[in-house]
Parts: sequence; structure tokens; C-alpha cells
Amino acid sequence: MKKSFFIFLLCNLFFLTAQNSTEIEKTGHLQDKKTPKLIEINKNKLPIIESLLPNRANLVFKEYQSIIESNSKAIRAGREPEILFFLYKNTENFTFQALAARCCITQETLATLNQIDNGQQNIKNKEMILPTVNGIFIPSLDEKPLNSLETLLQENYLKTDIQTLTKNYFYYNINGRNYVFLQDKRFSSIERAYFLDSALQLPLDKNTFWVSSEFGKRKNPFSHEEKNHNGIDLAAPEGTPVYAIKDGAVFVCVQDDKEFGNYVILSHDTGKITSVYAHLQSFTVEKYQTVKKGEIIGYVGQTGMVTGPHLHFEIRQGGKPENPRQKLKLDEK
Repeated sequence: MKKSFFIFLLCNLFFLTAQNSTEIEKTGHLQDKKTPKLIEINKNKLPIIESLLPNRANLVFKEYQSIIESNSKAIRAGREPEILFFLYKNTENFTFQALAARCCITQETLATLNQIDNGQQNIKNKEMILPTVNGIFIPSLDEKPLNSLETLLQENYLKTDIQTLTKNYFYYNINGRNYVFLQDKRFSSIERAYFLDSALQLPLDKNTFWVSSEFGKRKNPFSHEEKNHNGIDLAAPEGTPVYAIKDGAVFVCVQDDKEFGNYVILSHDTGKITSVYAHLQSFTVEKYQTVKKGEIIGYVGQTGMVTGPHLHFEIRQGGKPENPRQKLKLDEK
């Protein structure tokens, strides 16, 4: 049975071809006399792990665990590990931390390979590529970063004159994206703090506001019709600073809208989450501008259809309105 699995594995790994890559030259900073070759990985041809639960019949997962154990021994003995990749869809609803523990692979390895920018991200039903060696996958400089963590890693490792690379590093093209893989590398204390800090910034300073209208059904103060209120209203003095709740980019800036007045919409995590800031006195950002968590993007006002100065604030996930109270740590009740 084990022999047949290895035949299956070899058949599925035939696409791992090493070739000289002109794309590598674009990174510039990582050249040496022995430039590593680019290894291409096609996710659709990876061996599939159906379950991460211990089971005698679960041969693929058992083999995956065996390869990880062999690689650990090889690295301790100073030998080269066998760097292979498997595919798993998280239908078993593991949290990210539980999945990493189950696979005996570090969180930073799984996160950087699978575009996960914080440790609390929901990975239910997400397809995950599972490697057999620990390290950090960093998109090469010719690749646009997909989240703030990738931007930080590019800045820290690929855009500096003094390289802090580990001894072993490799180039991979995984589903059309070029990565530098730093074997055995771990997050620095700053990178780890950034990865673990998944809390959203309050859009207003503590003790400067009170919730004047909650999320959900309410009677519109102008039409008196019962309608969905897709956010919460934070009453605050006019001119109170308004902050970005998370790193992102400005998706929309609108002035003098009949209903929302001056408002800004930010896009986070490549559009997975959006946040809305309405009835602003003014805003300080422009469309397509990148913003950092906690950056001032505008000031509380009473533009549009309002009965007094306040911030109408929304969070949408996958285009669906979410209750901001459940996303923000609001001390005010």
C-alpha cells in the first residue's frame, strides 16, 4: 500500500521542474554567483490530503507527517530536506492555530504561503497548501503584495542592501506567483506582533462618542419607515478625528452625497472587508491611496441627511453588512 502511494506521489510531483528564470533577475537584491533555480508548483496537481484526523486509512496524511519528521531529522543532521507540497481543504473547520499544530508546521510558514495576514483569520473551507519544511515565503519584488504582511516582509528582506537571509533559500513559482523561500526563517518580534495583532482600531478615540443608533432594523428619522440600518451611528463633537480601523486602500471618496454627505470607503485584505465612514465634515485621503491602521482619514461632521454630528460607520465582509459591535471592542454600552 505504501509503495503504491509513493508511485501516486511521484506521478503528482512530476511537474516540479527546475529551470533558470529571467524573472529572478528582477529581484536584484538576492543575486549571488550561484543563483538558485526557479521551481514551479501547480496547485491543481498536488497530492490531496482529505483529512487531518488520525486514521489508519488516512495514508496521505500519514505520509505527509512522515516526510515532515524525516525532514526535521535531516536538518538537524545538516542534510538537505525534501521540500514537497500537499493540498488540503479545511472542511473540518480547524482554526488557523489548530491547523498549524496538527501539521507540525509553523504558523508563519502556512501564513506566508497561503496569503494569511493575521492569526485570527477565518480559514473555514479554505484551500491550504501544506509544505513539508518550515520557513517564510516572500513574494519577489516583481509581485504586488496581496496584504500588509507581504508588504512588510518585502520591505524587511528584499528591499534592503544588507541581507539577513538564512543560508538556504529557494525560488518558487506557485500558481503563477514568484516567491523567495527562506528555509527555517521565523518572524522577527515586530513581524510576529504585527501578525498576531488582529484587533481592529476604533474609528474614534475612546470616551469621545456614544452609540446613538444601533445596527439592524430601525425607524428612519426622516421617512419614519422601518428599514435596515447597516451600520452604527457614533455621536461625537464635530471635528473629532476619524481613524482607519485596519490597513487598506481608499476605495471610494465622495463629497456632498444627498444621504451620506462626505464619506469614505476603505478596502481591506484585497477587498474581503470594507469599512464605511459617512457624514464627515471633511476627509484627508484620496482614492486609491494606501492607509495604515490608526491613520486619520477624516473628521466627524453632519453632512448629508443627519439630525446632528455623528459618524455613520459600517463593516462589510464579502459585501454583506456585519454588526460593528461584534467586530470592535466598544467600551461604551
